[in-house]
Amino acid sequence: MIFFWQEAERILRTRNSFKANLSIKKISIIWNILWKQGYTMNKKTAIAIIAIVLIAGLLIKGKNVLQERKAQIANASLPQKEEIGINLIEPRQGTLQNKVSYLAHIEADKSIMLSTKLSGYIEHITVKESQKIHKGDLLVRIDDKELRSEIDGLETTHAQQKSDASLAKSIYDRNVKLYKVGGLAREQVDISRVTMQNKEAIAANTKQKIIRLNHQLSYLQILAPFNGVVDAIMLHEGDLAIAGKPILSLSNGEKKLVFSYAPGNVPVKEEQKVFVGKEKVGEIKTIYTTAQNGLMRAETGNTPSLSLPSGSTLTVEVLKEESQGCILPNDTIVHNKEGNFIMAYTEGSFTAMPIKLLMQNNNESLVEPCPHTPVAQANESKLGQLPFYGKINISGTVHE
Repeated sequence: MIFFWQEAERILRTRNSFKANLSIKKISIIWNILWKQGYTMNKKTAIAIIAIVLIAGLLIKGKNVLQERKAQIANASLPQKEEIGINLIEPRQGTLQNKVSYLAHIEADKSIMLSTKLSGYIEHITVKESQKIHKGDLLVRIDDKELRSEIDGLETTHAQQKSDASLAKSIYDRNVKLYKVGGLAREQVDISRVTMQNKEAIAANTKQKIIRLNHQLSYLQILAPFNGVVDAIMLHEGDLAIAGKPILSLSNGEKKLVFSYAPGNVPVKEEQKVFVGKEKVGEIKTIYTTAQNGLMRAETGNTPSLSLPSGSTLTVEVLKEESQGCILPNDTIVHNKEGNFIMAYTEGSFTAMPIKLLMQNNNESLVEPCPHTPVAQANESKLGQLPFYGKINISGTVHE
């Protein structure tokens, strides 16, 4: 029994796992021999021996794991600070433009729908779509036979009424002469005068009807009201033209741009320049006083350089602001709750320099004060950590 306690104590004290394993094996062999020979011991003693052996085994295993971990830590290399590359940008003096993009529609500067004032069947259309026209050109002729027949009848009636009025005037003139020599009573002269005046009024009334019908006759020949282009023809020969129903549409051949926008910090104003790409195509001429679909609307003046047809859409840029000063790319600026900063490079290190943003577009910013040293260019998260990096490779200095 004393042997078992001595071996267990040796296991706990040894620092050599190999020797501890030998002691455990030795205890196991002797235990088996004694067991086979009938050796007995009390229950408490057996439990104590078994517990000591198990605890010793666990301690040996834990000790081995701890030694292996210490060896790994001792052999591991020390971490190195991250090495990064960065571009430096020299600020430049120049003019910065703030352009805002909008989706615009090309519309005719002047466009009208032509219709007839009098109903009738279309007899002839003298033009075709996209044809250029001049003011006064005949565009549409509507059947005028019925109206001309009425005019002819009135002219015949008017001729007869003129003859009656002429005869009545002759009778009146004769009666006046007879009255002067005492051959006719005053009453007869007055009657002849009234008769003459009535017949003259009837003839004059008929004449006015003829004039009015001739004027209406002009409504059946539709003429071009201005120089321009035929955009569309809605009715054709043989169709019944009804008063107020469009027959064709015209435009003056000039184009304008119309776009919608939501009010912003920098408003859209009249006379602001409008660009398509890099080409200036016009200026804002009108700001509409009424909204459409909840949006403000504006239009440019005549834009002769546009080759697209009316009804087309394209993206335009409105020059809202333009100013001169110190210009830096947007990816050189750090924004945080304390303000706006740039990372100025001086004597091999980066320092945060506070700045004020005067104007900004999609790519560049106008700032003050203007730095006199190069500044770092990178994404904002990297810029904010530049003072904490170890080694930094400077890729080069770019002159804006």
